[in-house]
Amino acid sequence: MPGRLGKQADIWAQVAYYSGLGFIIPAGAVGGFFLGWLLSGWLHTGPWLAVVMALAGVAGGLVEVLRILTRAEKRQSGKNSDS
Repeated sequence: MPGRLGKQADIWAQVAYYSGLGFIIPAGAVGGFFLGWLLSGWLHTGPWLAVVMALAGVAGGLVEVLRILTRAEKRQSGKNSDS
């Protein structure tokens, strides 16, 4: 029975880990927009810099999600080869 509880805890740890991925891209977009908005106000460029920085934040968030998933896939394939 103890093995089953450890496996169940591992599943919940994975759920928590992967549910956090849904926040990375929106956080990058909001952070990029805010930074762009501040820079737009400072440089008097209008809203264009805010939009560009928001898109850069989305791209950065997408790259980070892909890096995390690639790392998780490598880790999972390493566990499967050990069995």
